[in-house]
Amino acid sequence: MTHDTATQQVTEQATERTAIRPFHVNVPEAELTELRRRIGATRFPEKETVPDFSQGVQLVFIQALAQYWATEYDWRKSRPN
Repeated sequence: MTHDTATQQVTEQATERTAIRPFHVNVPEAELTELRRRIGATRFPEKETVPDFSQGVQLVFIQALAQYWATEYDWRKSRPN
């Protein structure tokens, strides 16, 4: 085996190990129901005291996002390739 052939084999093996491959996750519906319940039961802190993001993400934004996750987001929808 030549040095070039060995180098090519190592490169191909490394590429195979790091290649992006599709996978599937099977989450029981009961787990998603519990996730939605827990999101809905979230206790939020008081409204921030400043009108900007200097104290972090705005409360109203997080509440809207949690509402979306709990009621509208399709946790089973596949992303396009």
